[in-house]
Amino acid sequence: MFDGLKNIGAMASLMKDLPKMQARMQEVRDSLAEIRVTGASVDGLVEVIAGGDLKIHNVQISEAGGADSFLQERVREAVNAALVAAQAEAHARLSEVAAEMGLPTPSAGQLPGMGQLPGMDM
Repeated sequence: MFDGLKNIGAMASLMKDLPKMQARMQEVRDSLAEIRVTGASVDGLVEVIAGGDLKIHNVQISEAGGADSFLQERVREAVNAALVAAQAEAHARLSEVAAEMGLPTPSAGQLPGMGQLPGMDM
């Protein structure tokens, strides 16, 4: 009997803190846009710069790899398209699980109460 009351108290505390949690999530989301990381092929011919917004910002192909700006732009576009497709599939699976659990189904790129996820421009 008292366990149920403890759960209600915990839920009330969580709901009270929801605006604070949402504000903190927004701060984190905003800071993700500033992140830049670099990945390179083992042979060093290709280098990719990605951001915390889950977008590819630059692709550099060395001269030895036949670099030209057209090719670099096509690779960047292809990688970003693949990331969008992966995010859409992840959203579909999360929505399916949410529906099974009787939870609200988030719209594309959304988590309930937390807004748009980075990189989800659908």
